Amino acid sequence: MDRGWIQFLLVVVPILSLIGSWLALRAIAERHDRKPGVPKAQGMVELGIKDKAGNKAERE
Repeated sequence: MDRGWIQFLLVVVPILSLIGSWLALRAIAERHDRKPGVPKAQGMVELGIKDKAGNKAERE
């Protein structure tokens, strides 16, 4: 029983660490992509980024 917990932790802890690192890097990249003072929708139009439905962002 004790050995099973150690093996479980040796697998789960690194995986959770990788997931946390990936989420942090994703958040930093999104923050870095936005220009200061530019609304998010306008920045998406300039870059030609599509939304989740696959539609290109349009100027209002």
